[in-house]
This record gives sequence, C-alpha cells and structure tokens, in this order.
Amino acid sequence: MKKPLLALLIAASLSACGTSSTTTEASTDTASNTATNIEGHQNFRGAELIVEGQENWYRELRLDSWVEMGVTEAEIAAVLTRIDSDKKLRDESNEDTEGHWTFEFSKEAQHFNLQANHVTGIAAATLYQKASTFWLIASYPNLHQANELVALNKSVDAYVQAALLRGENVEKVKLPLADKSISPSYIIGLLHLPKIEANKKAPVTLWTGGVDKALVEHHGSLIDTVNNGTAVLTFDMPGAGLNNNIILELDKETEAHDAALAYVLNDDRLDNSRIAVLSQSGAGIPLMEFAIDNPELKAIVARCAVVDGVLTKPFLFPKLPLMTSQSFGKRIGADITKLDSFGDLTVPLSLKTKGYFDGKARMDTPMLVINTSGDMVASAEDMQKTAALSTQGVVEFYGTDGHCPEGQEAADSITNFINDRI
Repeated sequence: MKKPLLALLIAASLSACGTSSTTTEASTDTASNTATNIEGHQNFRGAELIVEGQENWYRELRLDSWVEMGVTEAEIAAVLTRIDSDKKLRDESNEDTEGHWTFEFSKEAQHFNLQANHVTGIAAATLYQKASTFWLIASYPNLHQANELVALNKSVDAYVQAALLRGENVEKVKLPLADKSISPSYIIGLLHLPKIEANKKAPVTLWTGGVDKALVEHHGSLIDTVNNGTAVLTFDMPGAGLNNNIILELDKETEAHDAALAYVLNDDRLDNSRIAVLSQSGAGIPLMEFAIDNPELKAIVARCAVVDGVLTKPFLFPKLPLMTSQSFGKRIGADITKLDSFGDLTVPLSLKTKGYFDGKARMDTPMLVINTSGDMVASAEDMQKTAALSTQGVVEFYGTDGHCPEGQEAADSITNFINDRI
C-alpha cells in the first residue's frame, strides 16, 4: 500500500478533526458498508493503487491521476485537511458549505483561476490547468448534485483556456440528441483538433469515459492520438458528468454515442469516413451496441468495458466501493440507497442477457479489448466474449489486479491500435 506525502498529512489531520469518536450514523442503509470501505477499494482498484488513509474517505483518493493532471500532492492534501462532514467517512455528506468536499475543492480552484487571470502564456496555462483539475475533483463523483455540476462546468471552461494557451486547438461543443423532447436536447463534448494541412479533414475518435471519469480527464491518454493527426471528441456516458439529462437505459443505450456521431457527420473539418470509438468501464454497453449498429467504424477500443459481470451479478455491488456503486446507480436511474435493487435495471442491460454471448460475430470492425486479467466487474472471460463479437477482435491484458489497465504500455497499445487503423 502506498504512503505518499498526502497520506501523512491526512493522518496528521484526523485527530484534529475529531472524526473517530464524534461521528453520527449515516442516514441510508448503505452506510453500514463503511466497515468494509477499504476492502472494497482494494478489490476494485488493486491494493497497490490505494492511498494510505483511504479507509477514512467515501471518495477514492486518486492521487496519481490528479497529480498527472497538473496539481501536487501537497496542494491536494491542504484541501483534504479542511474536509470533515462529521460522518463515519469524512466526505460522506456534501453540503455546499465549508468543510465539505465540493465547497473546499471549488474554493481552491477559484484561487488558481484568479491567479491565472493576472499572468499570461504558459504561466497562465499552468494555473488554469490547476483550476480545472481542482474543479474536476470538486465535481467528483458526479452524483447529480447542483454544486457538483457547477464545478464540472467550470472545470471544462478552465480546461479549454489552459489548452488554448498551450497552443492546442480545443473547443467546447454541443452534441445534438435525437430526442428533442429532452431538455436540453444536447450533451457537452470537447473537440480536440490536430494540426493538419489546409483543405484536409482530420479522422476522429469518439472518446468516452466510464461511471466516474469526466470528459476533462482524458488529456494525458488522448494527446498522442491528436499529435498523430487524429481529432478526439470526448464526452460523458449517459447519466455521468455533463451528460446527466439522459441515463443509461434499455433500448436507449447509444443516445450519447449517436449524438457524437451526428456532430461529426456535420462538421466539415472532420473526415466522416474515418471514425474510431473508444469507451471504457460503465460505457461498455453503449459502446458495443453502437459499434454493432455502425459497421462503417474503422476501429473500436473497449477499455475495461463492463458488458456483463456485475450487471448479472448484482450481489457484487455491495462489495464495490460505496462511491462506485452509487455512481453507477445514478447512471442507470436507480435508487442509490438500495444497492440490492440495482439488478432490476442492470440484468436487462447485460450483453449476455441480450443473447450476444453465443459465440457468433456481429461485425468485422477491428476491435481491441483491453483490461487487467483479474477485474472483478469486467472479467477476463467477459473480455474474451466481447472480442468474439468481431471477426477482427483481439484481447490484451496488462496487470493482474484492479479495474482498468494502468501504465504507459497499455496506453501505447491503445494509441497504436487507433493510429494504425484510422
């Protein structure tokens, strides 16, 4: 288990906050899972990625990811020491007041955003990136609370400002939903455009995160693809991030992907004959339905795609980190205080339930299915069956523990797979 600077500062602050003896009972029947909080995080992510002190927090402390996005351990720790919700877990409640997660991280984001307004060039870009990252952390895990959504919108705006100052071409765009009765009838995306010759169109990859990965979190993974000449359009899966006016539901699984495709088909800068798609984790079901429906796609990447597993084994939801289970519940429109009810919605969504796991290929599009070999929610067997849906499906495993493959080798494999086929 890791013991970085962050963990030391968290430990030092616990007794000062007095959380060990003055906590109140949580109001939902899921709060009893706090006793196995750390076990859930270790089983889901792998013990080597868990920060010491995680047992005191509802949210997974994704130190490595946040540092990679441009902030420091010390800056994160300084905010964490201010958070105490007077619950068994320090961040279990999230009112828009001092001492709560979104409020404190948003205050830190605003601090860096104001600093950025007084400098120029790369110095400003660095500060805007810090602001974006802190607003992203403030919005996490995106349970549709108003203060979270305000923070994520600000994170997106600061992300664009930082990218433009770095010389990148990034735009905040609206992706039109087919169902105009939904309000608003669009979702938000971020279009990353490469430098290409005049009068030429760029190929494009539709890039979607999972249950708790918002559209600003993919820069480190996608930038090589953009630099190689391919545009990347990031957006959130149904029910997640800024895509919260729809949910992941049966017979409407591909709404968000369809909206992204509709945008690409109507943007003259993009080559609509060269489109790839990457989705991960909880966006696995939308990805596969979309891929089957659109055989003209040039490449598909299914990263740790949840396609069955936990969907037809809902007894696993209480074994996951409570944050993860409740986030997934929001994506499907479930009552997140009743984890034992999730199966009513998840079982019908499973590719196995739909009859896809019969060994028959449904498409010829090149597809990379990539994960760890020991994922408890997207098993190696599920990955093999997913790859079998394409006559050109391949499976790669990186690491043996946790949900989703980490490291440069896995990232390079994804980049090369897309570049070679688009």
